[in-house]
Amino acid sequence: MSSTSIRTLDSTELLSLISQLTDAIQQSITPSVLLEYCCAQLRTSEAWLFEQYHLWDECHFFHTPDSSFSEDEGQLHISKHEFELCHPYIAMASTSDSSSNYCSQLTFKLTTRENLASIYLYLEFTMPQPQALFTSMEFVLFLNIVRLYFSERASFKNNFFHSLNISEFYQDIVDDAPVMIYALNEQQRIVMWNKQCEQVFGWSKQELQQFEQPLKLFYPDKKYRDRVLKQSAQNTDSKKLKEWNPLHRDGSMLTTLWAQLLLPDQTTLNFGIDITEQRKAEKILKTRARIDGLTQCFNRDEILHQLEELLKDSQNQSQDLPFCVFMLDLDHFKSINDTWGHLAGDESLIHFSQLLRSYRKQNMTVGRFGGEEFLLIMKGSSLDEAMEFDRTLRTTLQNHPLTYHDQTIKLNYSAGLVLIEQGCWNLTNLLTNVDQALYHAKKTGRGRTIQAEQHV
Repeated sequence: MSSTSIRTLDSTELLSLISQLTDAIQQSITPSVLLEYCCAQLRTSEAWLFEQYHLWDECHFFHTPDSSFSEDEGQLHISKHEFELCHPYIAMASTSDSSSNYCSQLTFKLTTRENLASIYLYLEFTMPQPQALFTSMEFVLFLNIVRLYFSERASFKNNFFHSLNISEFYQDIVDDAPVMIYALNEQQRIVMWNKQCEQVFGWSKQELQQFEQPLKLFYPDKKYRDRVLKQSAQNTDSKKLKEWNPLHRDGSMLTTLWAQLLLPDQTTLNFGIDITEQRKAEKILKTRARIDGLTQCFNRDEILHQLEELLKDSQNQSQDLPFCVFMLDLDHFKSINDTWGHLAGDESLIHFSQLLRSYRKQNMTVGRFGGEEFLLIMKGSSLDEAMEFDRTLRTTLQNHPLTYHDQTIKLNYSAGLVLIEQGCWNLTNLLTNVDQALYHAKKTGRGRTIQAEQHV
């Protein structure tokens, strides 16, 4: 089954459902309303709940208005399935093919606190969902929210509590939560800090409670900390996740997503996900898309993109004019490969690019065009400045040859140079002219730079 044809649930949607459920539960919603929240967000075509108490001969059946299941059919369905424990207090029975990576029908068995009741939740999705979704930390947290809701109902019925204590409600969520959950009171003191928070940040709850303003540890910059607090307060009624960059105990920066819930006692309950590694991976991929892996210069696509953008800008504004473009080619590169091997060729390219980049100023951009060829852009530079740079580079290459396995390899290059004084060039014409100038430099003896206009 092609994953591109399936509209699967993602973590953002599940966290939005969790936030909605937690908010709604504080308003004492009924099980039927809770089920409606689940159906709307999970995109189910069929859903029902079966609440079975163990200490009393009592059970309740809740279903959506258009459900085709009756209470008897629900009981029969439950009796036909074996439930396998997939998380503490949560078991699952799938009605789909076990060999498939997707399933469309599942039944969950949730055990309340002190085993007072069992809750059976049946979900039939409009589109098959990946099996991995139902063991993800977001889905497990959603099931724990439902489990804790019915735990409170069972506890109230059993007269374990004289009144519903909100701290008892979310304490169990904290104990088993696979995401970060912490709470701040009105004085910005930590009153809840789960194990996931401790693992991500490196601080224990006991340590944080010794600080009057623990948020300073995570956001030492006052302006940034005030912005976090302000936007978090504004976000309590929103289902959108906010991205923040708190500090780990060792001083390293984290990337996290947060949703907030304001409780009746003005305590702010925060749900978070650590996406630090994800952002690092994205940064690496973004860098790889722009940077040549061997030379660490820009790659061909990126240097051509920057050159094209510069040409477009030069047609509308003149501050970057004039500018010069070099196309440089290492001389006798094939001979280096044939004599010392391809690793020596790689080292030659690295050595040459390092020298190019060592001269790079704010107005200079270097990219590997392909093979042993490089493009170099000098913004706001005259022809005299470009030729002065060329002479300096050749002197540096002469004075700093490549040392490879205790052998000295002297490098030189040929180059074509084009001066852009008016914004009437396009990329194709520019590359054609500078390439022809480079060809002329190689044809006439190598180790020299030819200006394009001299022979076009």
